[in-house]
Amino acid sequence: MDSGLALRAARNDGYAMLDAIYAIKFVHMIAMAAMFGTWLALALFSIFARRSNNTSVVALTALFVFRVEMMVMIPAVALQPLAGFLLAAAIGASATELWLEASSAVFVVVLLVWLFIVFVEYRIRAVSQEAALASAPLPDSYRQLFRLWSALTALGFAGMIAIMALMIWQPHWS
Repeated sequence: MDSGLALRAARNDGYAMLDAIYAIKFVHMIAMAAMFGTWLALALFSIFARRSNNTSVVALTALFVFRVEMMVMIPAVALQPLAGFLLAAAIGASATELWLEASSAVFVVVLLVWLFIVFVEYRIRAVSQEAALASAPLPDSYRQLFRLWSALTALGFAGMIAIMALMIWQPHWS
């Protein structure tokens, strides 16, 4: 009778551990979805605003883009590695596994690129707002900033896709 209770208790502990792993994995995936989806949406809105050739539309879009970066991306960027490291510990992954080291390194690069993107978005917001308030066309500095922003955003997307690939396939040294 004691062995039956012990077996049920052990099985329940196993289920509890799986539940914890799934919960952490869920948070990790939601953070990645928030990061990728938000970045994709902001990129599309910024491109559409630019193509409108309407200074006021660009200025308002730049304002909203910057606000969303602050409200959505900062929590997602902070939550992503926290949940990732908890998940790695929960599944018993070694910190020296290739996929963990590589994804961590790529995440740091993406984070640095994102920080620079936020700075460029801040400048785009200021330049476009100044032009809109003066009822003037967008200056050449806006075009330069937008080209820089486009290149950095493409790099950030490539890094995020690389991180997702590393998380899914978890390559190992043979």
